[in-house]
Amino acid sequence: MQSTLKANKSVKATDTEVQNNIRLATRIFDEYGDAIREMIRFLVNNESIVDDIFQDLFVSLVHKPIPPGIENIRGYLYRAVKNDVLDEAIRTKNYRIRNQKYAELHTEQVRYRNPEDVVILSEEIQKLFNIVERRLMPHEREAVIQLYRFDRDNNEAAEAMCINRRSFSRYLCTGLKKICRFARENEQDPTDLSCIL
Repeated sequence: MQSTLKANKSVKATDTEVQNNIRLATRIFDEYGDAIREMIRFLVNNESIVDDIFQDLFVSLVHKPIPPGIENIRGYLYRAVKNDVLDEAIRTKNYRIRNQKYAELHTEQVRYRNPEDVVILSEEIQKLFNIVERRLMPHEREAVIQLYRFDRDNNEAAEAMCINRRSFSRYLCTGLKKICRFARENEQDPTDLSCIL
């Protein structure tokens, strides 16, 4: 019975906290809303995403209000807007890259309509992953597999490996260099291998 009462009190405290955060965010947006829109317009070239970023900022201020003691609220908001704009730009870039990869894969499939060509390509890809499995250190192998087999971008792959993006990039670069070196030593064209990847 007491644990139920404690749980209800913590839920009520959380609800009250969220309501307070909403009030604080609303007050900030009432006072600085026009300035926030101008900051967003200054940082982006695409008018169609201004409202999205504006709303995202409101939600982020509800989840993480401006800390007490911040004297330059306008400067704090500018940094928050800048971070939201950068996040949106990264999401847009990743979306375009994925669409481009899809288009390339689709045109690649059209080129290989002949079932024999599809089987040959599949065998070449399998050989390449066998090289990856045998020749690379575990962290290099995992980086290559995350990026190319699971089709993840660098951030997603780094997160899946529980490492930072910089370490992921280093492992990937080292792994790809080893694959290219192995291809050269075995008189294969390394550019063909990277095309397969």
